Amino acid sequence: MGYTDAMKQSERSQIFVEEIHKWYLRHKRALPWRDLAIKDDSQRAYQVLVSEIMLQQTQVERVKITYKNFLETFPTIQSLAKASNGEVIMAWRGMGYNSRALRLRDAAISVVKNYNTNFPKEMKELQSLPGVGHYTAAAIRNFAFNLPTACLDTNIRRIYHRTFIGPEKADGTWKEHDRTVLKIAEKTLEHATTYGFTAADWHAALMDFGSLVCTMRSPKWDICPLTSAGIMKSAYKKPTPNPQPPTPKREPGRMVGSTYIPNRIFRGKFVEELRNVPDGLSVTEVGRRICIDWDEAEHAEWIEELAEKLKKDQLIRTYKGRVLLAH
Repeated sequence: MGYTDAMKQSERSQIFVEEIHKWYLRHKRALPWRDLAIKDDSQRAYQVLVSEIMLQQTQVERVKITYKNFLETFPTIQSLAKASNGEVIMAWRGMGYNSRALRLRDAAISVVKNYNTNFPKEMKELQSLPGVGHYTAAAIRNFAFNLPTACLDTNIRRIYHRTFIGPEKADGTWKEHDRTVLKIAEKTLEHATTYGFTAADWHAALMDFGSLVCTMRSPKWDICPLTSAGIMKSAYKKPTPNPQPPTPKREPGRMVGSTYIPNRIFRGKFVEELRNVPDGLSVTEVGRRICIDWDEAEHAEWIEELAEKLKKDQLIRTYKGRVLLAH
């Protein structure tokens, strides 16, 4: 990996940490899952796990509301572990990607059953939990246990890549593999903790900076302290004239009028319709409710396929010819 300037990585890392620190002191976001004043390690880890699963593919403002309500319904990991599929799906209202809720519940079951309710701290054990990958496991270590562990979510990866490697490719993909970026993250984390950052605050600072300044589209170079300090490589990128990124592969779905709607959107609507109907609905009735262009002859097979996928994911069940939320 070569640099386009003579600055050593250690020098770049030092400036990087110092500038992020100054920025974070002024712009830190107050979020309900941060700085948890909870003495019990496992309870703190449980609430971090809930927030991390919710933040996957969901905007912060929406998570703020559901996070509070979810913890009121399931205040402890034991209470979530005992919950039925239907109870969890009901508490997940408004979040989308409902299968995440079941993986979260299954993770709770695993902690209760396999670790006697004592939340594990080691990466291997954390990654054995359903729905917990490398990033989520590292986030739990950082935010719940203050164990410095380099991790890469979308925002953090983007900052490291743009600062230490350079801009993304024209199609938005990365020039360097995650292994390379993670090595940079590990070295920078060492410098950050020496500088005085806690593991939690360092990663929170990067997440905030990625969300507010170093955004995916239209990054705010004019107010970026890393740009001002002369270490943000991406800021000096000469734009490619009219780049033509490859057309992404379209996920399964169908046209509604002139708009293409993915099946995952319809599946979310399908579940939403059942939340307030204890006795369930026929698949055809669901189709009429979620499709403004419903045509039974044209869409009957398609809606049945949606129902089968939801049953396979254990989000719904059938009873006497009707579909209901899963038990």
